Amino acid sequence: MIVAMKYVVKLIIYLVAILAIAGAGAWLYGKITGNPQENMQTGQARIDGIRQMVSLCTLEIEDDIALRDSIHGKWLLAKVRLSGQVRFDLEQLDCKMHGDTLVVRLPKETVVVREATSPGAYEIIDTWDNTLLGLGKLTTAEENTLKRRMTARYREEIYRRGYVARARSTAVATLRQLTSALPTPTVIVDP
Repeated sequence: MIVAMKYVVKLIIYLVAILAIAGAGAWLYGKITGNPQENMQTGQARIDGIRQMVSLCTLEIEDDIALRDSIHGKWLLAKVRLSGQVRFDLEQLDCKMHGDTLVVRLPKETVVVREATSPGAYEIIDTWDNTLLGLGKLTTAEENTLKRRMTARYREEIYRRGYVARARSTAVATLRQLTSALPTPTVIVDP
């Protein structure tokens, strides 16, 4: 029993020594590192290269389409929600005075088509491989290539459906309304 007591006392002494060393180490670490807010320095913020574009957005599009395309014999069938805009950069307006008349020329449109980021905007329905062995899986790079081709085709579809022409007529009407308060007669030309 005395031998067992010796082991218990030694165990307690070892545990107290380990806890004391750990506590001293934690205290020393806290002293060395200090409060992070005390050691932190901040400088002036500097922003380079931001250019605010003044644009007139005359048409916003959101459309669900089916993506059915292939690359390297691998096919993808998916449902994709696209969002797009047709806008005009007002900084590129060509304004010239001809006598007492202000002539405003509408700039070329910017058509932006993106995959929507809302939940459920991209849903793969099926993938398959039509190659000889049919063992290939569609890689992420191939899938991204298919998505880029889809947005390029949809951009062309925006032109074909007449959305850009409608956006131009809306932009011209908006510019007429904005320039109606000017003291000079204004002519807005749509190139």
